[in-house]
Amino acid sequence: MKDWIRNALSIRQPRRPAPVGSLPPVGALIMRGPVKMLVTHPLPAELWDWLVLSGWRNMPVKEDRRKGMQLPEGALKALIDADPAERNQVHARILELAEPEV
Repeated sequence: MKDWIRNALSIRQPRRPAPVGSLPPVGALIMRGPVKMLVTHPLPAELWDWLVLSGWRNMPVKEDRRKGMQLPEGALKALIDADPAERNQVHARILELAEPEV
C-alpha cells in the first residue's frame, strides 16, 4: 500500500549509494547500480579505490534476489591488466558487455 501511495503522489526518494566497504575477497560480488561483477582475482588496493570512485560497492546483502545485469567472468581481469591511463575506456567497454541475469 505504501508503495502505491509513493508512486501515486510522486514522493519516491532515490536511494543513497551503499557505504564503501573493505576490499572484497575472491568469490565476492560487487555491484554498481544494477550491474554485478564477480571478484575472480585478488584486487589490488589501488584498483579497489578506483572502482569505489567509479561507483562500485560490496554487495550489501548475502543473498541478493534483485534481478540485474551480470558482467562476463573475464571483466575484472581486463580491469586488472589495463593500464591506469586506459582504465576508463576498458571500464566503459566492459559495462557494454553486461547481460541480464537468469
